[in-house]
Amino acid sequence: MSVAAIILEPKDTDFYVPVATESFFQRAWVPAIKELNLELLLLLNPGLDLTKKDLSPLIQELEKIKSWAEAKLHKDELDYLKRRIDSLKVKLIEAFNNGAITIFIG
Repeated sequence: MSVAAIILEPKDTDFYVPVATESFFQRAWVPAIKELNLELLLLLNPGLDLTKKDLSPLIQELEKIKSWAEAKLHKDELDYLKRRIDSLKVKLIEAFNNGAITIFIG
């Protein structure tokens, strides 16, 4: 299993953004989410529907996880997490700029 972002009811687009494997999510993301009490990201398990209005708060929470990870994760895991978060942010911004959509992450 893995955690990924997809567009609900896509129109002429392939949108799939891998976020983390289930084991890495449980090992790295969940402790950060709980320790930092991140309201949106706490809903990733079981899943979260996002609209454009959620983008700014979500990006703020993702940046908090990156900062947390710098102090808590080993270099390889930190690099992996940062790449996935940066990719997710770029793809979410692009998708929301292309129209009124709902994105599911879970």
